[in-house]
Amino acid sequence: MVDVTLKVGGAAGQGVQTVSEVLSLILARHGYYVFSIEDYQSRIRGGHTFTLLRVAEQWVSGGKGALDILVCLDEATYHLHRGEVKEGGVILGKTGNEAPGEDVRLLPLDFEGVALRLGNRVFANMVATGAVLAILGIGLEEAREYVRETFARKGPEIVAKNEEALEEGTRLVEASGLSSSPFLGGHQNPSRVSRRYLISGNEALGLGALLAGCTFYSAYPMTPSTGILNFLASRAEAYGLIVEQAEDEIAAINMAIGASYAGARAMTGTSGGGFCLMCEGLGLAAMTETPIVVIDAQRPGPSTGLPTRTAQGDLLFVLHASHDEFPRFVFAPRDPQEALNTVIRAFNLAEKYQVPAIILSDQYLADTRWSYDRLSCEERPIRPSLSWDGASPYRRYALTPDGISPRLFPGGEALVVADSDEHDERGHLTEDLALRKAMQEKRMRKLEVMRKEMRLPFVLEGKDATLIGWGSTWGVLLEVRKALGQKGKSIGVVHFSDLYPLPEGLRDFLKRFPNPVVVEQNFSGQLATLLEQETLLPFPKRICRYDGLPFLVEELVEQVAEVL
Repeated sequence: MVDVTLKVGGAAGQGVQTVSEVLSLILARHGYYVFSIEDYQSRIRGGHTFTLLRVAEQWVSGGKGALDILVCLDEATYHLHRGEVKEGGVILGKTGNEAPGEDVRLLPLDFEGVALRLGNRVFANMVATGAVLAILGIGLEEAREYVRETFARKGPEIVAKNEEALEEGTRLVEASGLSSSPFLGGHQNPSRVSRRYLISGNEALGLGALLAGCTFYSAYPMTPSTGILNFLASRAEAYGLIVEQAEDEIAAINMAIGASYAGARAMTGTSGGGFCLMCEGLGLAAMTETPIVVIDAQRPGPSTGLPTRTAQGDLLFVLHASHDEFPRFVFAPRDPQEALNTVIRAFNLAEKYQVPAIILSDQYLADTRWSYDRLSCEERPIRPSLSWDGASPYRRYALTPDGISPRLFPGGEALVVADSDEHDERGHLTEDLALRKAMQEKRMRKLEVMRKEMRLPFVLEGKDATLIGWGSTWGVLLEVRKALGQKGKSIGVVHFSDLYPLPEGLRDFLKRFPNPVVVEQNFSGQLATLLEQETLLPFPKRICRYDGLPFLVEELVEQVAEVL
């Protein structure tokens, strides 16, 4: 069974991302399953960057550390990663004089030199792509098709040069004799039925917003959420969407609140540092009961932290963001497929209950690419009816049994009033303390109804132990379960995507599962802490990673075995 892991490394600006994107698309078009992870520094040029790419005949959902192929666009990549190449693996590109180790094949190739002969060093990434395709045993048909699609607007000469660069890379490997034993067997994937979908988390979040009927998106660019802004801006005209790059995150959330107040389906996106700035706006949305969707793409902090790395450190923060208490939804989709549906659901529930809905992503989910046979849209956009009989005076904040008041948009027959101060039922400012008490109780009554909307975690049963996680750890937990199963261990997985309010019956639900181990990308085990507070069950076994890198399968297998 084909399961190949390769790493492409180099300095920022050398085309590492281009090589990995081209390879991912071509392999997906060949019918293989692809999973890729990006690692890059907070620089435009220089600094080490790499992409880990896994290609297989079966669906894969996590990265592995042991490499079959290492592609070195600079010599630093060779020195940093040569020890990760396993027996029978290949290192190609710029290599040093030191031996890579026993049973590792070394192929020194001058991608840049070939590119310069073609007229421009920018072609080096296509030379490298052609070389990797030759080692994998993949023909150039799909690669040429990609080049024609991508560079057609730049003219036939650029298309021809890129095609020539691909061919030169292939010839380099053929001259070495290495292409005689290709990693993918030298044939098209026999399971190929059609081209597979290849999508990143940010693209899926953006696609979910379009399918949800989002008509306004405002954001200030902040890694790793910027991809959502780019995706939506590129499709704004086609879908009737207004996309506004605000001057800062305070403006971004206030623009979205204003748009929602006026009747738009509005969303904003940021990372943890930007979400800090949004907190007062989040409180404004809560006080005015204006629905809004906010995406927080987490990264390590505090402060600027590691701007381009991954973390799950914002869970407890978003649960308590902004002062005092008010209801909110918090979701953390596990993969691009669920991300697409989560955005639609977040819009629906935010409008139904007139509260903020927060979606926790992270750099890992945002930038990884997954391939699917198909993408399914299981949720449908639902807009609550605007309720007012037209006879009695319109009371925007009427005290109702479930806390949900009638909502109209400005510009109609009724006067619509909103105030950031405490207010009476018609929206006018009040200092009446008894009314303040009634209004706060009205808002908080929503929580019990909202709890009924929340879904229990996804479960795969196991007899020996249970791995508990949330958000983007889902894929690697599946891979670890499979790997430990091959070693005779029966491991279950309990995965949370609905984080607040936690669903009904959770205590009795969790008591079913043996030997729980909570796996998170933060220092303290924030989900474990939340579960202990909410269920009064103990979760002492925790595996936490907080160095900015995602969990890899082999490492997590060892950690789980050690904890157990």
